[in-house]
Formats: sequence, C-alpha cells, structure tokens
Amino acid sequence: MIYDKIRIDLEKKLGAELYDLMQGEIVEEILKEAKIEKIENEWKFILEGHSFKVNSQMAPRLDGLILGVVEKLQFTEEIDFYVTNNPELNAYSISRLEEDQAHIINLNSGLVERLDDDELKFVVGHEIGHLISKNAGIMKLVQFIFPDPMRTPLLITHKIALWKKLSELTADRFGFIASPRLDKCFSGFFKLASGLDTDRIKFDYRAYMAENEKILDYFRTKMVADLLSHPINPIRIKAVELFSESELFKSLGDGSDDEDLRGQISELTGILLSLNHSELDMHRRRFIAGAGLMVAGVDEDVSENEYEKIIMTLSNFAIFPKVDFEEILKTGRADEIAAESARFIVGKNPAERYPLFGYMIEMALSDRKISKKEVSFLYETGERFFGFSRKEMAQLIAKPIHRSFVPEIYL
Repeated sequence: MIYDKIRIDLEKKLGAELYDLMQGEIVEEILKEAKIEKIENEWKFILEGHSFKVNSQMAPRLDGLILGVVEKLQFTEEIDFYVTNNPELNAYSISRLEEDQAHIINLNSGLVERLDDDELKFVVGHEIGHLISKNAGIMKLVQFIFPDPMRTPLLITHKIALWKKLSELTADRFGFIASPRLDKCFSGFFKLASGLDTDRIKFDYRAYMAENEKILDYFRTKMVADLLSHPINPIRIKAVELFSESELFKSLGDGSDDEDLRGQISELTGILLSLNHSELDMHRRRFIAGAGLMVAGVDEDVSENEYEKIIMTLSNFAIFPKVDFEEILKTGRADEIAAESARFIVGKNPAERYPLFGYMIEMALSDRKISKKEVSFLYETGERFFGFSRKEMAQLIAKPIHRSFVPEIYL
C-alpha cells in the first residue's frame, strides 16, 4: 500500500512546513539525547495502572478486530492498545519516540460499548492513520514546543489548527480502508456527534447524507472556519464519501494519481481555509496589506520589522497572510486598494477608523524611527481616508510615542 498517495496534499504540505518550522529533526534528536522519552513512558505508566491493555487472552474478540485492522492497513510497527474507563466517545494515538518502543492507541470504554464492529474498525483505522502519516509525532512536537496554546504565535496557531483538521481527513481515509462501508462510517459519525443509539431511532444513513449536503451548502455560503481541532462533521462525511467513490480508493496499491479527487477535496476543504469570508473582513485584509505597503514605502526602504508587522497583523484575519500580502503587492495598486477598503469599512463601522489609523501609526514606528516624511504622510492619509482633523491626528500619533516608542540606538 502506497501510504503517501492516500494522504491529502495540503495536509502533507502543512505538516512538512510545521515540522521544518519547529526544527523537528534537531528537536527530536535533542529529546532522545535528553531522555525526554520518559514523557511517553508516563503515558504508558498511567494507562498500565488505570486502563485495560487489550490482549488475546483477556479480550480475544476485540484483540482480533484490532489485529484485523492492523493487517488490513499493512502497518508493521508495534502498537499497544488500551481501553480506559471513560464514557466519552473518543480515542487518541501517541507515537513512539524510540524504535524499540511501541506506539500507543487508547480507546475510551464508551466508544467500545457504543460502536459496533464495523464502526469500531473505522475508528481504529483512523487512529493508526495518524501513526502512518506521522501526524501523531508532529502533534507531539507542537505540544512540546508550544505547551501553552495561548502563547503560540497567531501566525502559527491558525496553521496548526488547519493542519489538525486536514490530518483528521487524512486519517479518515485510513479508517475507511479499514472498514469500507459507507453506512457504518456514517452511523459511527452520527453516534460520535449525537451520542444516540442508531437502532433506537432507526437511523437512515442515506437521509443523513442528504441532510449533510444541505449543511455543507450553508457552510459554503458562510465560509467560516470553526476553531475546533476537528473539521466539522459534514466536511468529514463528504470527504469520506468522495474517497469511497474515487479511482484512488478503487486502485489502492498501484500508486496512480487521482486528479478528480484532488480537485473535489480542494473545493471541499476551501471551507476550512478562511477564518471569515465576510465582505468586511475581506476589506480589513486588503486595508492591512495596502496601507501597510503605503507606509512602509514612504521612505522607499521596506524594513524587516515593517514587513513582519504587516504579516503579523494580517494573521488575525488570514491563515496564509503572506498570500494576501503578495496578492496586493503584485497589483501595484496598494494606495487605491487601501483607500477603497477604508471607505467601505468606515461606511459600515465608523468607529473602526481609529484602530485602522492606529495600525498605520504603528507601521510608521515599527522601524523605531520617526520620519518627517512618514508623519506628513500620516497627516495626509488620515484626512483623506478617515476625515480626521490635524489636531486629532497629532494626538493619536503622540499617544503611542509617549507610551511605547523606543528609538533605535546606534553604538
């Protein structure tokens, strides 16, 4: 089985980017040398002491189901499976740090009790998929380097969130290979989402698929990416359906490409690629890029600090802020774009003229210099874009200088 062909392209690209960004190869070597693998052993100690380790003697039926999935996915690395007393329908995988260790997959007892065999095979295949794709290892790096999510740089936070969602879609493909029945995949998704017993309500997976299409149309219209670690269920369901019908799935093992599936998944995951597709946010992004370029270009010398300021501000509204920045840069119309977006934003929300002008002031001060050209430019654009009086602008410019400006010191 050619694992790499099964994975979603953007998931692979983002995973590799995050791994390189976190200096994964070097950090992993440091962790091995520092014997931080005890972190993984702590998980094993916890599970060994408080959970049930699946084996053929004590749980032959469950053990047989798991071994069947492992063989189906042709995964040869050792995995220890545990069941923990927890009613929550959930599972997780922990990748090993050393080759002589076993990976860990934990299934909550609620999951084992509520799902039937085919549904459970999908979940086990999904968790093994995280190990096959190495995404469980990347996640462990993320948690080590950024232990406090609140302190993770926003520029990286959005990429991690998107990568996590895409890694779930990739893992779902391995889940479907392990249990290639759409009705059981979807009934499993329904149980995970609702907690209900499908027999009790006479669940109809075809009706569920039809309802799913309606929900997807809503999200395509709204185009708002949620902040949960998993993609919304309608996207996962549709992605599995597309994979089940694809030439890629039908010809597993021969390594052939499937451009049709690639295009369908690209269109589907477009819902996840934006934090917000409202017209107002679109103009905010355009203003940040356009006005930032205008201020940075006043002295005809765009500094690294100015470039970083634009990108970091854009990251509040975009997962790929550099793309937005480069699109505005290529137009050569930064002034017109900033003016047009300023008019739109102020027309909708007049109070926003203060933070917008404040951003331009921060841009002017980001190189730790106060230039006469830049101050004159702020006076001119503040009046043109926002209708400020000269005195208002002087007061607004003076405030950040008084509070936080530190001039560049030459030694």
